Amino acid sequence: METTIVAIATPIGVGGVGVIRLSGPNSLDLLKKIFTPAKPCEYVPRKMVFGNVEFNGVSDDCLAVWFKAPNSFTGEDVVEIQMHGGVKLLEETVKKLLEVGATMAQPGEFSKRAVMNGKMDITQAEGLIDMIYADSIKEMQVAGSQMRGKLYDRIKEIQNQIKDEIAHIEVALDFPEHEETFAEEKLKSELPIIIEEIDKLCNTTEVGTKIKNGVNVCLVGAPNVGKSSVLNALVGYDRAIVTNIAGTTRDTINEGYTYKNIKFNVTDTAGLRESDDIVEKEGIKRSIKSIEESDFVIFLYDNAKKQAENDEILTYNAQNFATVLNKIDLKSQNDTKKFDLCISAKEGVGIEELKELIYKKTINQSLLSEKVIITNLRHEKLLKEASQNLKKALNDLDTISLDCISVPVLRAWELLGEITGETANDSIIDAIFSKFCLGK
Repeated sequence: METTIVAIATPIGVGGVGVIRLSGPNSLDLLKKIFTPAKPCEYVPRKMVFGNVEFNGVSDDCLAVWFKAPNSFTGEDVVEIQMHGGVKLLEETVKKLLEVGATMAQPGEFSKRAVMNGKMDITQAEGLIDMIYADSIKEMQVAGSQMRGKLYDRIKEIQNQIKDEIAHIEVALDFPEHEETFAEEKLKSELPIIIEEIDKLCNTTEVGTKIKNGVNVCLVGAPNVGKSSVLNALVGYDRAIVTNIAGTTRDTINEGYTYKNIKFNVTDTAGLRESDDIVEKEGIKRSIKSIEESDFVIFLYDNAKKQAENDEILTYNAQNFATVLNKIDLKSQNDTKKFDLCISAKEGVGIEELKELIYKKTINQSLLSEKVIITNLRHEKLLKEASQNLKKALNDLDTISLDCISVPVLRAWELLGEITGETANDSIIDAIFSKFCLGK
């Protein structure tokens, strides 16, 4: 890369320390134009230098470090300046660096340069951004695995298997009288194995998207059954207003908690009932929408009232749900055996059991043990398309010629290459890195 880019690498906001990052051939020269070491020195790679940044009458003590290419994050010469974390101070320092010859970095451009210079592949870069935005330990674990190249290695294994099949086809096309039957038999025996491996990897997206985005849980019930109290008990603090007045919650309230290293996003909904109140009717409409969009629905009942008074809520469609009887600290009007779980949100009784119930109902624990888990919908789409192409080749083996069979087989190899970046074009790469934050 000919240009030297610059950006603030730490989040915008007041803090003790802020970091400015430069990458490109002129990084060290640009540093010297605004930075004066406290003592005369020769710049040594990876050695911090204490000094002063000074421009326009502004002066700040800071540290600077130079990473010499190719031993840096981007593979280029990189300089990082650690200053006091004032918003204006960092902004003005970047402005000065732009004046002396730097170019403003685009979102994700540092990571993009790292990929272009062979310091990481695209899957590792995507794992890196997932690590930055991770909200749970499990999400960090999966992102860390991807950063270490686990996904890349797995995809390359499958690509190599496909490459072997392409080689058999090519040999058969060159020597049809000797190799054609052999190639067909190999395809019939090997393609199902490859397809199974791709589909198995693709199926981990079921749990992978929940690890990345959290499990969406919806609390549903008639007014005053204790939905807000249950939300507060699950998240561990008073997030929602609780009163004995029916209809207190008029809009959906969203909050999250972490259980067994996985994030759960809980939505407290307006009570479901007939209402002439315009605001409450809109809240009920949003409640129904939340049911449709949730991974799991908890239908709540009030122990102090007969079950029949709330039966109408079960007419709302939910694919995965449980019935929970709340307020078991009060005199019962129900057969508790008819419910999946009985709790008292007010007294904190049964809350841990409720978390465990939600966890078991929403997380496929067998998939959690997989060494590679797909969390990226781009990866899932490409895996599905690769599998479809191989299935087409397998289904057409007895009806069309080998040269035609080679087309979907080669296409499957190319699709998997888009995951690793091996066959990804510039527009795909630009789209991926446009999602990154500035300075990374």
